[in-house]
Amino acid sequence: MRKSSRLEIKAKIIKVRMPVEEIGLFNALVDGLPRYALTRTKEKKSGEVYLLATPFKVRELLEAIEGMKKHIRGLEVLGEVEGIPPF
Repeated sequence: MRKSSRLEIKAKIIKVRMPVEEIGLFNALVDGLPRYALTRTKEKKSGEVYLLATPFKVRELLEAIEGMKKHIRGLEVLGEVEGIPPF
């Protein structure tokens, strides 16, 4: 087996925004999805959450987020982030 000297990152990073008080519910809902994404918050006060998603489930993740908009007021998808966000 040959080791690769170069590390490849195979994930899509989606940025969303919502009221700060809704972040806990949002994280719980994403955690309940079948391994679609992990959530990370850079600054809780900003209400912005990064979703590290497997590229194979991005479409399903975005569909799930659309459904969550009925329950999480002010939830908006800001789009895909290029590169690695500074956590």
